[in-house]
Amino acid sequence: MQYKIIRGYYLTGLGQENLAYYFKVSEDQPEFKTVQTGDVAVSFYQTNEALSYLPALVRVDGIISTEKQVKAYVEAERKDGFPMLPIVEIYQHFYPLLFKKVMENCQKMHEEIKILARQTRQKGGNQ
Repeated sequence: MQYKIIRGYYLTGLGQENLAYYFKVSEDQPEFKTVQTGDVAVSFYQTNEALSYLPALVRVDGIISTEKQVKAYVEAERKDGFPMLPIVEIYQHFYPLLFKKVMENCQKMHEEIKILARQTRQKGGNQ
């Protein structure tokens, strides 16, 4: 089985995450031939410690396709026992303005949580 290795960054309500992660696309997927740097793809969310089943958006930052490099990544995956998550598909309907709106609403929600937490602490101290 042939693969392309995708280096990407998660897009969250807080914006683009700082850490790059590596994903794989197999040759039997249509995305194998079409994926490009700058695409937004659908995969699953992960951290350095855990994998999740939550769908997530990933901005494609780089594509590794040389046989030797791909083989090294696949071998590291086997050795580490920590899989590279799959690219499910390229997200064709990504709208930067909608993403900006998501980030703005996330920021509002974050501020509201801080206010409510402060009120709860003050209320707890008054009882």
